[in-house]
Amino acid sequence: MKANKNAERGKMFDILKKKISSFVDDIATKIKGEEKEKKEPRELPEAAKVEEKKAPVEPIEETKTTPEKLKSKPQRSEQKAKGPREPAIPFAPARMPETKKLEAKPQILTQIKSLISSDVTIKEEDVRSVIDDFELQLLTADVAVPVVEELILDLKRNIVGKRIEYKSLNAFINQSIASALADVMAQERFDIVSFAKGMQKPVKILFIGPNGAGKTTTIAKLANLLKKNGFSPVLAASDTFRAAAIEQTAEHASRIGIPVIRHQYGSDPSAVAFDAIKYAETHAADVVLIDTAGRQETNRNLIEQLKKITRVVKPDLKIFVGEGIAGNAIVSQVREFNEAIGLDGVILTKIDVDTKGGTVISIKKATGVPILYIGIGQGYDDFIPFDPSFVTSKLMS
Repeated sequence: MKANKNAERGKMFDILKKKISSFVDDIATKIKGEEKEKKEPRELPEAAKVEEKKAPVEPIEETKTTPEKLKSKPQRSEQKAKGPREPAIPFAPARMPETKKLEAKPQILTQIKSLISSDVTIKEEDVRSVIDDFELQLLTADVAVPVVEELILDLKRNIVGKRIEYKSLNAFINQSIASALADVMAQERFDIVSFAKGMQKPVKILFIGPNGAGKTTTIAKLANLLKKNGFSPVLAASDTFRAAAIEQTAEHASRIGIPVIRHQYGSDPSAVAFDAIKYAETHAADVVLIDTAGRQETNRNLIEQLKKITRVVKPDLKIFVGEGIAGNAIVSQVREFNEAIGLDGVILTKIDVDTKGGTVISIKKATGVPILYIGIGQGYDDFIPFDPSFVTSKLMS
């Protein structure tokens, strides 16, 4: 059983993780390929090749002095006797062709330096196509449009124009992505246990969300957490609409060992919540956790019912519970419920089977509502406070 659970968690954010890994490889290959092309000398086409013609050097005739020539050469005294000497033609030594000095051109020095250098420069034109493709990949992984735009902008700011050591390029890009992810998920840390300690008792927490998202199980997980931290929680079975919802809430309460307040199906959910609060006040219970009927943001009748519960109960916290695997649909739901009654936070369920990962990245940036906790399994203890570093470490591992 434990092996199966670990196997499921091993697939957490798997799709987005692979897209990020592929992007890092692609961008590193692109940059290194561009640098290699710049460093390798390009061969000129045949028509552009000019052969340097060497000027022929004429052989210098060697003059040898022989005894016969010495005999035929007139003596100095004889030359004086014959008359004045004709002016001698001044001797002009043969002018040797000048050897062209080889000057090291700046571009040659630059090429040599680049061959020796171990750094690469990330230029926007070199990585534009790879980043554009990555933008599309993020959208297919359920990352919301405004979040994708923010991520890409932050990523460009982090990497473009930077000069990085060649061997550290992949690590640098990974770090840049991790930093961009941390920025879009940044939020104040919120702990319900700490919050409840500082509030007047009983603390009233209202839970809303669509059917099938794991809302009732999530309420039980939070009740279990509160009880372990010394609180005495009470469950209000205010979902009087869905069949078997009251029995499900009662079963969780029995397992945890806490009381549950319930009415008949079809009863007014506000009345159930009100009675649960009165019970808590009478029995010195610390926290009232109020379940409600699953509702879509488009169901106006249920939305109006939810507004009524809010007016009657005046909850200290209003928490939306939704599936991490719901994709962009949950972003729309959070926005609608936030506009209708105002939300204090989101709890995402089924994160352990969320292979895409786009939802957990998007919620805070796209809606302004923080994520408080995430569910990572079916057990009562598979419930942890949201931490952006947890998500980043899973994506970048």
